[in-house]
Amino acid sequence: MKNYFIIHGSFGNSRENWFGWLEELLTKRGDIVYNFNYPTPNGQNYKNWAKVLDNVKDKITEESVFICHSIAPIFLIKYCVVNKIKISKLISVSGANKFKTGNLEFDKINQSMFLEDVSAFKDLCKKRICFYSKNDPYIRYDVLQEFAKSIDAEEVVYENAGHFNTNAGYTKFNDIIKYL
Repeated sequence: MKNYFIIHGSFGNSRENWFGWLEELLTKRGDIVYNFNYPTPNGQNYKNWAKVLDNVKDKITEESVFICHSIAPIFLIKYCVVNKIKISKLISVSGANKFKTGNLEFDKINQSMFLEDVSAFKDLCKKRICFYSKNDPYIRYDVLQEFAKSIDAEEVVYENAGHFNTNAGYTKFNDIIKYL
């Protein structure tokens, strides 16, 4: 059964940016959507985030589509690899792996999400799409680009979308619809 999972990033929540808008849009279409709050910043680590997804693990199928922002794409990749879960599609928005921002608190809570080798994910996910911007204020362009290449993703690159968050004007994200 096709369903959708929306996963926010560090210091985020399920209602910020365009996540609530997307959930509402998909729900109105009649789709099943899972959009939870993951612990952050307190308690943010791979183990605690995995517990949230474990609660609906039986709902994840080879038809499931994941829309993940910032640290969430690499979290999902690690989760799929660790649990050997196959999915239909990952839509990564400003996703990266093994990056340092220079903000010690931010870097510390993201560390456990990173995965040394992402190659196994290619066999677990039919389609991979990465949205990223050349002017992301948190993650360098080359790091975003390298992440997309590492998972062999279709790349959708913007000049001025920042981190695709409210600060960059993203309370809606109409362009993502055609990739769902």
